[in-house]
Amino acid sequence: MRALLTGSTGRLGGAFLSLWGDKEQAAGYDLQVVTRQDCDLSRPDDVRRFLRSVDFDVLVNPAAMTGIEQCLDAPGLAQAVNAESPRVMAEVCREKGARLVHFSTDYVFSGESAGRKAEGDPVGAVNVYGATKLAGERAVIDTSAGALVCRVSWLFGPTAPDRLSHLDHVLERALAGEIQHLIADKYSVPTFTHDIVEWVDVLLAANASGVYHLCNAGEPESWLSYAQKVCALAQRLGRNLGDVRLCGTSLEDAGFFREKRPIHTAMLPARLQSEDLAHPRHWLEAAEVYLKIR
Repeated sequence: MRALLTGSTGRLGGAFLSLWGDKEQAAGYDLQVVTRQDCDLSRPDDVRRFLRSVDFDVLVNPAAMTGIEQCLDAPGLAQAVNAESPRVMAEVCREKGARLVHFSTDYVFSGESAGRKAEGDPVGAVNVYGATKLAGERAVIDTSAGALVCRVSWLFGPTAPDRLSHLDHVLERALAGEIQHLIADKYSVPTFTHDIVEWVDVLLAANASGVYHLCNAGEPESWLSYAQKVCALAQRLGRNLGDVRLCGTSLEDAGFFREKRPIHTAMLPARLQSEDLAHPRHWLEAAEVYLKIR
């Protein structure tokens, strides 16, 4: 299967590049990486021209403008990257009879109510980033009925040194003996990027379409409880972290955010489970696998 991949330098895109780009593990994928020079998502017309010029069977789009304050400061750019270009991708995929796998976020939820959200639960983004990602979801689904929209959150997995996840930052700072002040009143579920790639394989094989939550199992975590459990896991695996000093703080008291964050955005992979496509493992089990290869 000829696959195009955007965002290959990001955490999730890097997982696809690693697993699908490895000829021994690629499971039948002939992967072509789309660079920003090939296809600048801030220019939807350029995206259309490029995609029409190449042959492919599936387009995987984890690329996005994800900086919350960056989106606040440049809403037009965020709209182009997160909504307009995905719509163009869906148009071209429909024209070519190709599949589109577009990635979205838990930030499409308002975060007002506790508990894990299923795919059919009400959405209501509270910031520019979430609103543009929600617009992108709707544009993709409205344009191409066969498209996949995969919502993800709090990703961890192998990545470049300048793109460390919360898990990586916590461990690095713990090793350095730093006191860490972490938000204790915002909740989601950590998810392993390699598991997401596996679930996408399953969804494509099943010819699935629509919105899916791709996330590991487990109760909602705060940034603080996530860090506490990761440090405990690392120590159990023999990592000498020394005197781990983790302190809780509130989102309100953090003081350095200019844009609103939703509080309760933990998702439930309801469709994966109810359709018997996959039964995700607990995020701590996945984290143990990651720590062993990290």
